[in-house]
Amino acid sequence: MIEQYYNRFNAADNHEQIMFRADRVLQSAELNEIQSAAMARLQGVSDALFKDGDIIRDARVRINPDTGASVCEAGAIYIRGAVRGLAARELKVATVGSATIGVYLKDSVVTELEVAELRNPAAGTRGYQEPGAARQKTLAVWGVAGDGQSGEFYPVYLIDDGVLRAKEAPPNLDGVTQALARYDRDSSGGSYVVGGLNVAASADVNGAQVYTVSEGRARVNGFGVNLATSRRPVYAAKPDLRNIELEPHVSSGPAPQRVTLDRVPLASLAAVHITLQKSATMTRGGYTGGADNLADSSIVQIVAVNQGGTINANGDGFVGGTSYVAGTSYKLTAGAIDWGLPGTEPATNSTYQVIYQCNVAVTPTLIDDTGFTVTGAVNGTQVLVNYSQKLPRVDRLCLDADGALVWIKGVAADVNPRAPAVPDALLALASVQQSWRAPRVVQNDGVRVVPMQDLANINARMDFMATLIAQQTLKTDAANRDTALKKGIFVDPFLNDGVRDQGVAQSAAIVAGKLTLPVTATPNAPGGDVKAPASLKFTLATVLSQPMRTTTMKVNPYAAFDGLPASVTLTPAIDRWTDVDTTWSSPLTTRIVTGGGALVNTTSSTVNNLLSTSSQALEKLRQIPVSFAISGFGPNEALDSVSFDGIVVTPTP
Repeated sequence: MIEQYYNRFNAADNHEQIMFRADRVLQSAELNEIQSAAMARLQGVSDALFKDGDIIRDARVRINPDTGASVCEAGAIYIRGAVRGLAARELKVATVGSATIGVYLKDSVVTELEVAELRNPAAGTRGYQEPGAARQKTLAVWGVAGDGQSGEFYPVYLIDDGVLRAKEAPPNLDGVTQALARYDRDSSGGSYVVGGLNVAASADVNGAQVYTVSEGRARVNGFGVNLATSRRPVYAAKPDLRNIELEPHVSSGPAPQRVTLDRVPLASLAAVHITLQKSATMTRGGYTGGADNLADSSIVQIVAVNQGGTINANGDGFVGGTSYVAGTSYKLTAGAIDWGLPGTEPATNSTYQVIYQCNVAVTPTLIDDTGFTVTGAVNGTQVLVNYSQKLPRVDRLCLDADGALVWIKGVAADVNPRAPAVPDALLALASVQQSWRAPRVVQNDGVRVVPMQDLANINARMDFMATLIAQQTLKTDAANRDTALKKGIFVDPFLNDGVRDQGVAQSAAIVAGKLTLPVTATPNAPGGDVKAPASLKFTLATVLSQPMRTTTMKVNPYAAFDGLPASVTLTPAIDRWTDVDTTWSSPLTTRIVTGGGALVNTTSSTVNNLLSTSSQALEKLRQIPVSFAISGFGPNEALDSVSFDGIVVTPTP
């Protein structure tokens, strides 16, 4: 039936609109093309705002991670340019591996044969009850990818081992989301935990590590991720092994003893070799000077050989009988008793007893992560162990922008393993220290948002700490300065006047660590005999001269400017003075004595500790007599008035 519905619409033709002409017939294909063009234009705008599979309303999914039973609620999802309504449905998904729950779009054509109401309802017309246009029906149905349903599949939810991945809340405006993600990456790095998402270790299940991740929100590479429920990731962690061969341990005796391995935890025990002491009854060979082979291989040494005696209580010798001496009667050669030495030996074809030590492989007991128990090893001999060690490492649990939990395996190292680097597209939630022994250490070291209130509290604590440090510094400085009272002894090192009695007038001065008589002085201004700047006596000598001249000229022939004003000289012209305001005479005495050179062969050092400074303008200058001289007036020139700083004065000629 599809060929009956003509539709020539193609977006690549760039046809903006269909223009009908009055002298042409109306084609059914043109009506179909109008609908397709309108739908394509609307879908172009909608796809800029939404993506196929975006949830518009409800459409939540609940999954039982143990059985895979899923309940898909009713809702609305954007698919293929339109918001499609969905009815509720129950599904079954795999609990191991990845699965996808989505929507199947099933297209069909409905005519008057299926729905009689599609016939012409206009009664009284020539076309009454005649068939007309058909309808295209599109039905959206929940389904699992690959479940065999007909129609076009659009994924909505991703499932990992029976656990639903997080999905961005609708609507997902892709252009806005990309812009926000770019801004977030530029301003704050783009990857951080907003709240929740705490990782904790749980009990292992069937040899696999189980963890729990609480619900929460985060931004990963600039995109928001919301885990509405907690997760239970299962991690089949496999340790990196290192084979250790012939690790020696000294035996404490044949009794059961505990052997603690040097490198733990133990992965697998390959072999354990001990030195075992045995006794055997041998039959002397049929000829003199021959050798008798022992039953065991790897013979370490022969302890004793005897004929006719019994083994003592310690098991390392014989009582009675005839004992043969090693190196005189026999020697150990290739795991056999060699009687080729000149000493005595048992008679041929006679029996004798021998105690010897040999290396043997044994099966230990009570094996755990740190060692095992072995029995029968000779005291002082070595227990050699071949085993595999589980190397420690640090693994990281991360979150990607789709809400999936990703494990990053670290590099194993015997000492101080380092955590692996995290790609920019992932957010690190926690680091797991894989020591392969209980309990595992889980460190939630992901980057987290710090609320403004916490920042304010941190600043307040820092200010409080700075105040405490300043107070402690002042207390320490005061304690170091207070040298007068130590354990009830009054001591004055004569460093300064800090220890002297502030309430009693002090008549002595402290200068350079010594207590001396004070020097009193009053600062005076420069002498009044110096009227003008003076210099040493000198005699002028002509260095360069120009005695020749041409003519004279007036400097100011037209009185263009006034004559030079009179000169006024103040005495003193500048007032400099020093005010000494102190209770002690030490500063003045120190200044005069050390500065005037009265002390000979005296060295001093000064340390200035500036505690605080303050400055303010003087309200009044000090009162001193000031004289002035005025000169430079012309002959018979009369003065109207003379004033100094606004005060009228009367000069004397």
